[in-house]
Amino acid sequence: MKEVRLSPYEKRVLAEMERSLSRDPAPVRRLGAARVGGPGPLARLRKRPHALPVAVTAFAVVSLTLLAVAVAYAHPVLLWIFAATWLLTLAGLIRLTLRWSRGWRSTPPVIE
Repeated sequence: MKEVRLSPYEKRVLAEMERSLSRDPAPVRRLGAARVGGPGPLARLRKRPHALPVAVTAFAVVSLTLLAVAVAYAHPVLLWIFAATWLLTLAGLIRLTLRWSRGWRSTPPVIE
């Protein structure tokens, strides 16, 4: 990859942009994990981006299997285990929905 060199004017503009952004706490909070000095919580989540969907799918399969077995045998303990796994599946689905809906938020326009 070719290295790009900045002119003194571009360096001044970039420094001013960094100073103005550092005064606003929202971008600082969002970009905090990108700082040099160790991975933040967002960096750890990026390592396993598919863990939650896989877990929700597994809980859904287990929950539906337990439902079928519990109905077939009419055993109350199996019904309670089904209820617990169904609640975990529901909580995971809510989390996935919230993660998915973040992409729909409008972002401010970029000023060039």
